[in-house]
Amino acid sequence: PAVIARPKVEAPAALPWYLTAMLAGSTSIVVGLLWDISWHMTIGRDTFWTPAHMAIYLGGVVAGLSCGALALKTTFAGTPAEKSAAVGFWGFRAPLGAWVAIWGTFAMLTSAPFDDWWHNAYGLDVKILSPPHSLLGAGMITIQIGTMLMALALQNRAPAGEGRALGLAHLYASGIVLLMAATLITEYNY
Repeated sequence: PAVIARPKVEAPAALPWYLTAMLAGSTSIVVGLLWDISWHMTIGRDTFWTPAHMAIYLGGVVAGLSCGALALKTTFAGTPAEKSAAVGFWGFRAPLGAWVAIWGTFAMLTSAPFDDWWHNAYGLDVKILSPPHSLLGAGMITIQIGTMLMALALQNRAPAGEGRALGLAHLYASGIVLLMAATLITEYNY
């Protein structure tokens, strides 16, 4: 009997470690966000150090540290192609998406002590969008925008036919940003 040769199907290229870390951090943020809302609805305001809050801030730190490591790698050990595709800031070089996500991480971390002070001074929030929560939301969404920019930039530079995993990463980050935005405006969309 004749053997029919099947075309070899190659596995999609793996995502770069820093983009994978950003997506994992994004997942931690959104899981923590939804967990925090259910925590406040069932238990109430407990302490700043709840597992839900830690999941939110851990996600921001993971995204920020991975982008910071990418900036150090690109600046000090990057190839000429990596450096030419990067944006300079204070003498360091990194992709634009990394700088956007780093800003989002700083916004999130700035909101943490502000939120704790706000709750100690004014009690539970009557609305989701208190000033510290607005800053936290801006940081979370900015990390997602940075992740989306990073995935798109890598996809645009990928060889033909090898950008599928990057497109899926962009789609995943887009879904998370929509979920975050919908959560932040929950009380206004009824």
